[in-house]
Amino acid sequence: MVSICLAGALMFAAVPTVDLIESGLAERDAALDARWRAVADRPAFERSRDDFKRSFRKAIGFDGIGRTPLGARTVDSVDHGGFRVEKVVIESAPGEFVPLLVFLPNSRKFHPPYAGFIFIPGHSNTGKGSASYLHTCELGARNGLASAIYDPLGQGERSQGAGLRSAHEHVRIGAYAVLLGETTATYMLRDAVRVLDYLESRPDIDSSRLGACGNSGGGTMSAFLMVADDRVKAATPSCYLSSAREHLLACGPQDAEQNFFDEFSWGFNHAALVLSAGCPVLVNAAVEDFFQIAGSRSTYALVDEVARKVGLPEGWFALSEAPGPHEMSKVHRERAIGFLLKHLKGEDRNVVETETTEFGKKDHTVTPDGEVSHLAGFRPVYDDIAEKFVAHGVSVEQAAKNARPLVLKEFGANDCKGVLATLRGRFEKGRRAVLRIGGEAGPDEATATLFADGARHIARRQRKGKLSYYERRGDDEVVAVDLYIAGRSLAALRAAELLVLAAEIRHRAGLVPELVAEGRFATVAKFAEAADPAAFASVVCRNGPRPFLESLKAREYLSFADSGAIFSGIPPAGSQPRPICQAEQRDKAKGSVGR
Repeated sequence: MVSICLAGALMFAAVPTVDLIESGLAERDAALDARWRAVADRPAFERSRDDFKRSFRKAIGFDGIGRTPLGARTVDSVDHGGFRVEKVVIESAPGEFVPLLVFLPNSRKFHPPYAGFIFIPGHSNTGKGSASYLHTCELGARNGLASAIYDPLGQGERSQGAGLRSAHEHVRIGAYAVLLGETTATYMLRDAVRVLDYLESRPDIDSSRLGACGNSGGGTMSAFLMVADDRVKAATPSCYLSSAREHLLACGPQDAEQNFFDEFSWGFNHAALVLSAGCPVLVNAAVEDFFQIAGSRSTYALVDEVARKVGLPEGWFALSEAPGPHEMSKVHRERAIGFLLKHLKGEDRNVVETETTEFGKKDHTVTPDGEVSHLAGFRPVYDDIAEKFVAHGVSVEQAAKNARPLVLKEFGANDCKGVLATLRGRFEKGRRAVLRIGGEAGPDEATATLFADGARHIARRQRKGKLSYYERRGDDEVVAVDLYIAGRSLAALRAAELLVLAAEIRHRAGLVPELVAEGRFATVAKFAEAADPAAFASVVCRNGPRPFLESLKAREYLSFADSGAIFSGIPPAGSQPRPICQAEQRDKAKGSVGR
């Protein structure tokens, strides 16, 4: 039995600031780099690569991607002289329409079947309509490569009906996906895989010579695709690959598809992505990018060192630095297409972009009115998630049960002890004790401020990069995502704080306290009650958030800070709650909490 004395505690743990959490994550990232650097030979390298590949595929849900009928239909074809563009709609899942532009070389100059690549756009409202992305595909076609560029979720023609665009849609999807043990990347990777399926199905495309290219958020997804899907024979992610620690410290945690639960524990970092690709990789980096160029350089130095040590072919990994900011620049386009030509067609030559087409909106619009949501049979990704919520029994109550190990872990550490310094209220021996969290405390009620709420702000260094979406939402949201990346949960930390408060109040009053939780703190109260049913004499939750399924159907923003951000489906059979502390006379006399 472990006993933690809280009575009359005067010393409290330091507040776990964003700086401290992220510094700890940076150390874990650096340790992963060191593990790769320590790989001794080719067999050891292949074992490490294969282990990461398996872990990554599991985390991102690659093996669960359904190969339902694509329902591909070509709606138009436009000849631009030096190349041709087909407008196509496929279904990545039933009713989940993906509009494509398929760029094809001039068949009089280049003969099919063509080597080809998938281009994944970065975060922007226009999606595939961005001129620099279209020009990348055009440059490929003018040099004999076919390509397919499509709209990711929430971009271009793929609004999901929530009135959101781009990263805002991705974050909204991700908040619900994590409750299934998924991420936004689960659904975005599915789109990329199905587009590859489509290219593979075409007789004019050589399915043995397929590559991946993308920029920014599309650089992220092309990096993920090159690890997950063995059909990718060459990849050129742009404006993403840096180092996890450099980017986290400079910009904070990024959009939902870039984050995985406890990611460093199973080996996720940028070096691992490159080394585990199983194909040649060109890292396209911009010198003035908010994805830190120092990270791109250090990661490339590491992968190049490992590649030489284990005997990979010369030039298997390459780094291209382009001047300027975060964009798919002309330099990136030329070097990406040159790299793909070399490794997909065996043509080792410089590619120069000498002409570009001025594409209008009608050139990159595939659906009749520019919205897949208006097509008959459209099914938003939210409906897919809702169906899984029902199938898995997703609820706050199940989340609370599943969070119990995390609450136990927080309770056994020090971060949750600092809440005692915020405890306000007087207690008399033998007199009813009530702890209220949220709302106005009555004259006979105690209250406290849970971590990252109210005055308990979490200091952080001045960022030198672009602030993330979560950073802009506030302190509790950015720390919730940081903790998620660290394999923790802010709701679990706050629940542990409630248990610490319960033990202290019980010591002072000699009675098991009652808990009243108002508003957003109702979820935290349920987490605490599930972890230790004996901690409070009663738990009353008032005006709490809607059930997860109702919130999803309403397309509300679900906060990482409030939801717990952990798998919330039915837990494994036999996993019944066991009290952390027993409200017995011996514990009251000792002023301790037994566990």
